[in-house]
Amino acid sequence: MGDIAQSEVEVIITVAEDRKANLKQIASELRNRGLKISGEPLESLGMISGKAAANTLDALSKVNGVASVESAGSVQLPPPESDIQ
Repeated sequence: MGDIAQSEVEVIITVAEDRKANLKQIASELRNRGLKISGEPLESLGMISGKAAANTLDALSKVNGVASVESAGSVQLPPPESDIQ
């Protein structure tokens, strides 16, 4: 039996205000639970962005200090030559 590929979703994780000082420790724990962090954590905002398998989002939200785990939305603009909607 082969491995079933897990779809990854882009997420934005917000750290609780009172845990911002522990952002690097929280980022490390999130990595251990499957988050592939994109770039550097945004310390001043208490936010970490990355990709994770959809089935790991619940585990990410249970990391001590995580206030929320949200799917990152995407925006697509129409081509310049398209009609105005």
